[in-house]
Amino acid sequence: MILERLRLSHWRGYPELDLPFRKGLNLILGDNGEGKTNLVEAIAYLSLARSWRTSDDRLLIQSGENEAGVYASLREGERRKTVGICLTKQAKKILLNEKPCRKLSELSSAVNVLVFAPEDVSLFLGGPGERRSCFDVALSKANPEYFALISSYSKLLRQRNLALKAERVDEDLLRVYDEQMASYEAPIILARRAYVDSLNSILPILLSRLRGEKASCELVYLPFVKEGDGLLERVKAAHRQALEGDLLRRSTGAGVHREDIRFRYEGKDVAFYGSQGENRLASLCFKLAPYYLIEDEGKKPIVVLDDVTSELDQARVKNLLRLLKEFSQAFVTATRLEVDGASIYDVASHIATRRN
Repeated sequence: MILERLRLSHWRGYPELDLPFRKGLNLILGDNGEGKTNLVEAIAYLSLARSWRTSDDRLLIQSGENEAGVYASLREGERRKTVGICLTKQAKKILLNEKPCRKLSELSSAVNVLVFAPEDVSLFLGGPGERRSCFDVALSKANPEYFALISSYSKLLRQRNLALKAERVDEDLLRVYDEQMASYEAPIILARRAYVDSLNSILPILLSRLRGEKASCELVYLPFVKEGDGLLERVKAAHRQALEGDLLRRSTGAGVHREDIRFRYEGKDVAFYGSQGENRLASLCFKLAPYYLIEDEGKKPIVVLDDVTSELDQARVKNLLRLLKEFSQAFVTATRLEVDGASIYDVASHIATRRN
């Protein structure tokens, strides 16, 4: 997938922007605070209509304005697509190929962007929630059926938690929710296991290339019940066993929303035994690996790396850039960077211009 043109209107600090982009490696260069991250944030927003930097869309609208817009022309093989997202302080309107897009799953399937941001460095050091979220987004992009499964499960989970907080808790209703949730959880566990296995076929190769020497690593999936035959019945049993505790806590304690994914680096859990640099490489590999699981070259995701080179040593920066030059299209922000064959865009005071 190639982003051929991006237009912004009152997005963050950009009053207006209209830029053509090329396939391959695109460098977004400028001093700190000039608008580099705001620009690539808009590119990532095309994929999920959600910012990785804030959950409040009102902050994406330029100060003093009532609405903002992100508009893009993209190419997927021989097919061309357009995306338009208009934000107001009350709502957002999404157009896909000039037609209303009412489901985020439609947008997610149409535009695929992988993002690595500075805060991802601590992905395996923090709690499991962010890891699950990143994993679920990547898996949903690869498998639209999984998006439907996790969306349905999340809706039931919210309803069950509301039922637990009621003044008089209806235990029969909770059991109904448990049955319905289990019917989604079993296939979610199977899909997560299959995707972890697929990622593990890529990760050691990717890590070795970034390090410049052979390295071993793997993701470790920790489901909330034992896998194998009888999975559905074990899921149901886990909910029955957790009911008493749920009533005391007034929240759902068992389920796929409590699972975790760890990263084992040279045989050890990177969160406990890895250096800061090893955690950075682990997170980077985790974010980039889904690129290689998509075989159709036309559907390869756009890759956005924000300020990734500032905390890597020169050898690993060279290895990373050599890797990125093989991608269909990648955007990298930096203050200073030189790469032969890359397209360069200079950003200053939220004005972006193409240098070459």
